[in-house]
Amino acid sequence: MAIPKSQKHQIFHTLETQIASQKAVLLITTRETKTTLNSAKNSELRSNSRKEGVVLQVCKNTLIQKAFPASPNLVGQTYMAFLEDGSKSDEVTIPKIMIKVLDKDFKDYFNIVGCVVGGEFFDADKTEALSKVPTFNDSMAMIAGSINQITAKIALTIKEIPASVARGVQAINQK
Repeated sequence: MAIPKSQKHQIFHTLETQIASQKAVLLITTRETKTTLNSAKNSELRSNSRKEGVVLQVCKNTLIQKAFPASPNLVGQTYMAFLEDGSKSDEVTIPKIMIKVLDKDFKDYFNIVGCVVGGEFFDADKTEALSKVPTFNDSMAMIAGSINQITAKIALTIKEIPASVARGVQAINQK
């Protein structure tokens, strides 16, 4: 049975509201996969995704293409994946989480279509590369570690000056 146009507008508005706060949205499909998806695997994927804070939503391809005009022609069942809390979203978090989840148990059931970041569509290969980039929090931790390492080296160097003077004085006393 066809969905009335008013209901399609309502669905589209809900979809727009959900993804407005997202910096990235991942698209996956069951088309051209090695194994046919069954309801048990579908439920398991949704459960695993929810544990990671990811919302998985099956949408009509035409609605996805209206929401993301840069996306390619979609065929088959397409899932949109985005973070439940959009404020924690950055450009690499959703690809990183979903690729980890898919690679663990679901690589035979789903294919990555791509990722929409800032209105630009990245194909599956670029999405894989994007998932290997450190997240914002990881980057900040690396910077903090580097700064901490520099201060520790400065402290050791300053501590070493009196120790080397003491060793020099001791060497002179022994002669």
